[in-house]
Amino acid sequence: MKEEKFLNLIKESLPESAGYLGNDTAYISEKDLILTQDTLIEDIHFRTRTISPFYLGRKSIAVNLSDIAASGGIPCHVLISLSMPKNINEKFVKEFYKGVHSICAENKVIVAGGDLTASKAITISVCAIGKTDGLIPANRKNAIPGNAVITTGNFGSSGTGLYLLEEFYKKTGFSEKITEKIRTKFVNSHINPVARIKEGRKILESAQKPAMMDSSDGLADALYKICAMSNVAMEIDFGQIPHDVDITQVFSDKDMIRQKILFGGEDYELVATVSEEVYKNLKKEIFVKKIGVVKKADDNPFAYVKFNDGKSLKIDSGILDSGLFRHFEE
Repeated sequence: MKEEKFLNLIKESLPESAGYLGNDTAYISEKDLILTQDTLIEDIHFRTRTISPFYLGRKSIAVNLSDIAASGGIPCHVLISLSMPKNINEKFVKEFYKGVHSICAENKVIVAGGDLTASKAITISVCAIGKTDGLIPANRKNAIPGNAVITTGNFGSSGTGLYLLEEFYKKTGFSEKITEKIRTKFVNSHINPVARIKEGRKILESAQKPAMMDSSDGLADALYKICAMSNVAMEIDFGQIPHDVDITQVFSDKDMIRQKILFGGEDYELVATVSEEVYKNLKKEIFVKKIGVVKKADDNPFAYVKFNDGKSLKIDSGILDSGLFRHFEE
């Protein structure tokens, strides 16, 4: 995992910063602040032919709010740096910031500044600022054996939406079994994700010290990273992972369905570990689903996924390198 190697190099170069690195947010305890930053680059993270400027504006904010949600924090401000080719038109800028305004208004978040520059490709870098209101944010290191592994929402929907946008119609044309309603639902999951701010806050308030992160890089990635940071293993029941049943209308091959659910990415659901008692209380207030249990790691950390046909999959750094999108490829 080259990205992980780069992170270790950064920690070695900035030893005084090592305590802040490793989670998707930085916690500044003396200021009660949670900080995060994400960058979206044209033709790497999005294509203008598959997402409108309005939804690109929404999504650029949503992915950062999701990081705040994964800490259990409350978002309050964002800073936006937007770099664009010189031939970009005013309509793009206007629609992009309409999208930004709509999602910020929904979440009571203020755009407090940013930067505009010229570039060869559209590049969006957002810094989101949140607060903890006195609570210690969730951390990937907090999973302990005996915890329930819980999730919010459906997995595989965003990856299915991207497939419908980029591959399905181009390769095979329209299929009658994929109705416009189904197509719209999955595409919307990809272009208009929801940050689980309420759920993240409720999990933190209820569990106090949960391990938690979002599934921006896929469910499998989140499970493994929590295992690695907490030095634990997980036993996951694939049959309990929530997903939209209409995914079978898009894919007939069960291995493809499993791939989308585990490795599809960009669902921005939360993955957390809490006690069984906390889980029982949480499901009375928000949608959460138990998908497995945390186990003691006998050797290297990993997540063990059991399928209902008797097959299984061990998720470790090796399987992620072969099955997950990475920013830094060999």
